[in-house]
Amino acid sequence: MISEKQLAANRANAQRSTGPRTEAGKRRSSLNALRHGLTGQVVILPEEDREAFDNFSKEILACFELDNAVERQLAQSYASYQWRINRAAAIEDNMFALGIVEQVAGNLDIDDPEVHNAASNAKTFRLDAQEFGRLSMYTQRLVNQADKVLKQLEHLQAERRNRQSRDLCQVASIYKAYRRQNAPFDPKENGFDLTVPQIEAFLHRQNLGNAEYLTEQIQKARPKAA
Repeated sequence: MISEKQLAANRANAQRSTGPRTEAGKRRSSLNALRHGLTGQVVILPEEDREAFDNFSKEILACFELDNAVERQLAQSYASYQWRINRAAAIEDNMFALGIVEQVAGNLDIDDPEVHNAASNAKTFRLDAQEFGRLSMYTQRLVNQADKVLKQLEHLQAERRNRQSRDLCQVASIYKAYRRQNAPFDPKENGFDLTVPQIEAFLHRQNLGNAEYLTEQIQKARPKAA
């Protein structure tokens, strides 16, 4: 059990502590826990890496028409795997660059800088072949996991779209009947996991083959004369 004397010393030290003072210490302290907005999970990243990760994830997620939390989770997992794959590739590049910085090929009498760098890369790989092999296996696992998650997401979305397509064909006639009576229609109250805008977009696509409807839409889109 801590003594009163030691407790008092700890309190005194805490009062004197003002956090990191050097630039290196301040940079280390920037590795604070940051809460990821999408998942609510805590991610420890430097501020600039966190911003890059968020921007990267947003671009990946924007490639999918995400409809629910499960799809968003799979898409976020896929983005995370792609980020880690890119990071592994960067680590490999940096391992070769480190060999050049450390002058791995310094004892070779090569004047041409490109040839010298190529020789340095080869020697770096030979010296650290085991580490490169580990990195390669790690990357391959990430690629396999990313592919697996992407297939899950695509399968889930295909099932959803097929289900929605079947439901749209059924609900469209019901919706038109309600609309003829000027009655409000709530798809969810009638057992359909759809929205009114989705139903109207479906009807619009169907009606594009109708010449009369198409002419009417073109006339509506024309600017009115002043």
